[in-house]
Amino acid sequence: MGYMDSNSLSVNDALPLHLGGKLDEAEAIYRRILSAEPGNSEALHLLGVIAYQRQQYVLAEDLIGRAISINKRVSEYRNNLGNVYLAQKLLDKAEECYRKALKLNPKYADAQNNLATVVRDRGKFQESAVEYRKALRLDPTRAEIHNNLGMVMEGLRRTDEAIDLYREAIRLKPDFWDAYSNLAAAMMRKGRPIEALAICSKVLEQNPSHAKTLLNTGDAYAQLGQIDKGAVCYRKALLSQPDFCEAHLNLAHALREEGEKEQAVLHFRQAVKQHPTSLAARLGECIGQIPLLHDSVEEIAETRQRYESSLEKLSQEIDLSNPRTLNQAAHLVGNCQPFYLAYQGENDRRLQSMYGNLMVRIQSACFPSWSKKRPMPPHNPGEPLRIGILSGFYYLHSNWKIPIKGWAENLNRDEFQLFGYYPGYKVDQETEVARRNFFQFVENAGTTEQWCDRICRDRLHALIIPEVGMHPLTVRMASLRLAPIQCTSWGHPDTSGFPTIDYYLSSDLMEPADAQDHYTEKLVRLPNLSIYYEPLDIEPAPVDRSHFGLREGSVLFICTQSLFKYLPQFDEVFPRIAAEVGECQFAFLNYPKSKRLGEKFVGRLESAFARFGLRCSDYVKLLPHLTPPEYRTLNQVADVFLDSIGWSGCNSTMEALACDLPIVTMPGRLMRGRHTHAILQMMGCNETEARDLDEYVAIAKKLGTDAEYRKHISQKISTVKQLAYHDNACIRGLEEFLKNAVSLFS
Repeated sequence: MGYMDSNSLSVNDALPLHLGGKLDEAEAIYRRILSAEPGNSEALHLLGVIAYQRQQYVLAEDLIGRAISINKRVSEYRNNLGNVYLAQKLLDKAEECYRKALKLNPKYADAQNNLATVVRDRGKFQESAVEYRKALRLDPTRAEIHNNLGMVMEGLRRTDEAIDLYREAIRLKPDFWDAYSNLAAAMMRKGRPIEALAICSKVLEQNPSHAKTLLNTGDAYAQLGQIDKGAVCYRKALLSQPDFCEAHLNLAHALREEGEKEQAVLHFRQAVKQHPTSLAARLGECIGQIPLLHDSVEEIAETRQRYESSLEKLSQEIDLSNPRTLNQAAHLVGNCQPFYLAYQGENDRRLQSMYGNLMVRIQSACFPSWSKKRPMPPHNPGEPLRIGILSGFYYLHSNWKIPIKGWAENLNRDEFQLFGYYPGYKVDQETEVARRNFFQFVENAGTTEQWCDRICRDRLHALIIPEVGMHPLTVRMASLRLAPIQCTSWGHPDTSGFPTIDYYLSSDLMEPADAQDHYTEKLVRLPNLSIYYEPLDIEPAPVDRSHFGLREGSVLFICTQSLFKYLPQFDEVFPRIAAEVGECQFAFLNYPKSKRLGEKFVGRLESAFARFGLRCSDYVKLLPHLTPPEYRTLNQVADVFLDSIGWSGCNSTMEALACDLPIVTMPGRLMRGRHTHAILQMMGCNETEARDLDEYVAIAKKLGTDAEYRKHISQKISTVKQLAYHDNACIRGLEEFLKNAVSLFS
């Protein structure tokens, strides 16, 4: 290239280089222009744009500011100075620049789009949507504006509208990978992970390192319960973009589910480091202190202390007067919950109260009109009370089986009008049963605001949320005041900690004498088990023990609770029983989301068996996820059911009793460790209930070695198990409680 005199150069000579990403060459031309013409505002402006692209924001502000001082009438200068401020999160200055740009050129679509983005970043989604629609009127063919408006619609929980906007953005720009990624994320929010995976695959075929799409692919796998595959995708996203905060955070959650607690903590910390103001990262790091599996009792105490300190710090530092913080907080509630805290075997009242108070503070700030205590609707004599039941599990799930189904089917319809609210997306034959048993059954109501409005319009006398802490939207609803009386129950058998929940509906037989000390709610001891249980009619699979890889001649002890219910201080019971019984096997169920957690659990048992001079592999069998017919068969071919200690079985106990299977249990000091104790007490069949570990081992030994005794217990169960079924006393107790609570409300 020959020499070109500076006087003959113009910015048009540099623009192709600039637009082609050859910033050094473009910069050289701009500077040569300025050496000949120091007052060339366009060269100053474009040098400032290059500085902005290099993230040299102080220099960019100076250069573009000098261009503006020379020529105050160019809207592009104001717009790009706004971009410099926006990159630094200086929202006030950015907004001022964009508004000045629009004053100079009211038809400037870029500035209008950028103004909408500033308003969005302030957390003002409704106003932002208005501004984005103005931008679309200026340039309806701009795919980026459709995509941006879609993200705002999702912020407003209007996912269907967002999906339409993303699809239009893709139609306008077929290689718009971010719009594809946002569409996939929206599909997952609609509970359609298979469709999300198909969208992601289309992107990755063309752009295999697209970090956001890799993140969404991982999220889709996680939603399908395939945590291992999800973790692989998150790692790929981080290879492509090492500072991707959300990928670090989601990988941390996946690693925690896999039992890789040390690695999980590292990624939680990295997420906070990458984005110190991210509430999702900070709450994730806080709750991430609680692993699924523990190595020791000491570790349980340590993790609880770390969790408490982190939660207290977050509660003190969160500033809900800041709109940006408030916008983040609105998406936080329900999306990250201390679910596994309850599995540590301790009284969680204080910690749950800290968490519940924080969630209620956030929701009260986000939804003030639904945070005040509601008046009791009029109730004329002879009219039924309006009772709502809000659950995310109106399908074949333990929460539907216990306690919702029995209550919904048997409450007196002359006295109670039932309203069912289902924010979940999974449906099966039990969903249809639910639909038939409510005066109104509401599904897919939409946003949080739409759900609140829908429930409040029904003017309920009481709202029951049987599980708090298991479904995002039920947590959001539980944090608000949607009925004058609000109750939870033992769908998740731990106190909610929410000051918005008035009563905890529990079982009189399951609760210990000091039970009120375990709850922030007022404890209600419903009669007996508190549930109307109807045994499931499941046809067993036509298989034998060999189908499960189990030995025919062994005494088979089944241990079919979730692996995180087995605490390390009780691991010794298994090798002790093996040493006493001899030829036996213990069948556990692997964690369905991740095989690696099962491997970690078996590793812990190997240490316990080694202390007794035994090989774990001779006795322990980890089974994969079983279908309901297979699970029924497993109960039929087993000899003894070993109840987990600290968190007792309920569904699993009832299903074992249906097959007349003897059960060994040891009641704990908390309600969640006393389910089987109460069931056996209801049946008058407590011979296999232990007072301590030594007796637990002794009972298991007797059942394992004395076939006649085992047969005796099995026959007794066959005779008395009906006593635990179809209990109308608890229904009458619930009816009396509801009527009294409404009449006493003030």
